[in-house]
Amino acid sequence: MVRFLVQGSAPAPYEVVVERNGECVTATCTCPAGIEGPAGQCCKHRLAILRGDTGGVVSGNAGDVRIVQGWIAGTDIEAALARLAEGEAEIDQARRKVAAAKRALGRVMSR
Repeated sequence: MVRFLVQGSAPAPYEVVVERNGECVTATCTCPAGIEGPAGQCCKHRLAILRGDTGGVVSGNAGDVRIVQGWIAGTDIEAALARLAEGEAEIDQARRKVAAAKRALGRVMSR
């Protein structure tokens, strides 16, 4: 088990706990989205740790994120993170396409 204090939007940091039991890895967070958020979703604090992002870790053990990375390598979690990254890239591409279409519409309307 690895515990992280992660600075979020509240004055006090949230606690992210990642546990490994055999091949099973779980992660919890004390943030409102982690406790009361939509079922089946992962809050941004857990997601950051799972992605290897140490930017918000304020507990002095940011190096332990590498331990978590080792735990999830080759697992369904790693595969799900890859699918999430693909989906986010598609969203970014769609946003760029929409922005370009709006610029084109603006040019057409200003003739």
